[in-house]
Amino acid sequence: MSRRLRCAIAGCGMVADEYARTLRPSTLVELVACTDIDLNQARVFADRHAIPYVVPFQQLDAEVVLVLTPPEHHLHVASSAIAAGMSVYVEKPLAGSVAEAESLLTLAQRSGVLIGAAPDTFLAPPTRTAAVALASGLIGEPIAATGALLSPGPERWHPNPQPIYDLGPLLDMGPYYLSVLTALLGPIGKVRGATCRSRSCRTRPSGEVFTTASPTYVEALLETTTGVSITLTTSFDIQATTRPHLEIYGTEGTLVLPDPNFHGGVVRVRRRDETGWRVLPQEAVAFEVIGRGMGVLDLANAVLSRRPHRASGDTALHVLRVTEAIRQAAESNAALTVPRAHK
Repeated sequence: MSRRLRCAIAGCGMVADEYARTLRPSTLVELVACTDIDLNQARVFADRHAIPYVVPFQQLDAEVVLVLTPPEHHLHVASSAIAAGMSVYVEKPLAGSVAEAESLLTLAQRSGVLIGAAPDTFLAPPTRTAAVALASGLIGEPIAATGALLSPGPERWHPNPQPIYDLGPLLDMGPYYLSVLTALLGPIGKVRGATCRSRSCRTRPSGEVFTTASPTYVEALLETTTGVSITLTTSFDIQATTRPHLEIYGTEGTLVLPDPNFHGGVVRVRRRDETGWRVLPQEAVAFEVIGRGMGVLDLANAVLSRRPHRASGDTALHVLRVTEAIRQAAESNAALTVPRAHK
């Protein structure tokens, strides 16, 4: 694999900078073009990251398009790129609904291209380290796990937080937690959920007040297809907490994982015969660069070597099915089964 895959970026907002910093030094991909609804913003972005071409979306000519637009545009942008014969890598969420995501995957299959999707943090060393620990039996048989995204909300740092509140914490941040948990413990088979919305009026950094559209606190009880119980909490209502982001409980001990929104951090363990916590040696991963955009490298390697990739559309579809089932379970006050494979 001597050649690099030609990649274009659609959407030059805040997260695009993180992708560009990861992908620029890669020997797998070459950033050849970018576009945005605001072409002036795209030109500034291109200058910042030495991307040679800024063109309208319809003129993109690449092998992979990174869809980093606001979520409400994911379906249109991704499907247009696929229809033009380009593989796509889509920021989370993959689409606005399970039905939309399924239509994307079907279109990609018919078009003979691949779909990759964020999040990709489960490809990073912390999840690999936890996977090796679990496979070795370090904490015995996994029996339960917890995940907690507890935050006062994105208005502290984001200049325009309303679209994030339109998604809500489950759809905006839940995929990071669910991707790591399912990578380590297997797919989710059943869900229950409960939601609420407090402090429905929020304030932008500019001082303008807006109303939240989605639940700001979501509690989910999940069960993997192998019988592991998972409690997942996502909230934009919590001012402070000491609760760990991720813990996995086994018959012989406990693993504590770092924030799954990031690609680094230590994994700690405490076995039943130990009196304190210890940090596990970090396991290496087969990526030349660690950071947001590893999933794009995963996709590029799949295109170039014709092998399966892990941060795939199917993986993201399962996560979207779980989040949709949680919302439906909360509305119906019932336990729901999560559909498995995409047809």
